Amino acid sequence: MKKAAAQSTTKSASGNDHFDLGSLALDFLDTTWRIAVPVVIFAVLGIVADKQFGTKPWLTLIGMVIGFGLAGLLLKKQLQAAMASDTSKDNK
Repeated sequence: MKKAAAQSTTKSASGNDHFDLGSLALDFLDTTWRIAVPVVIFAVLGIVADKQFGTKPWLTLIGMVIGFGLAGLLLKKQLQAAMASDTSKDNK
């Protein structure tokens, strides 16, 4: 019983062992893009808009807030999918 509990806590979101370096790296990369890409895209859009409209730094800050919010939503979705996957594997 203890072994099964230990095994379920050492699984990654993809269902692989955390000690498998390849799957661990893929999990980190998957999480990293969900954080970095929205923030960078909306920050760059804010910088461009600030230069266009002369509103420096307000549109950049608004873009970054939107990017962080979107990153949070993407991480929440990833966590929910991982939890659902873990629950379905426990029921089998």
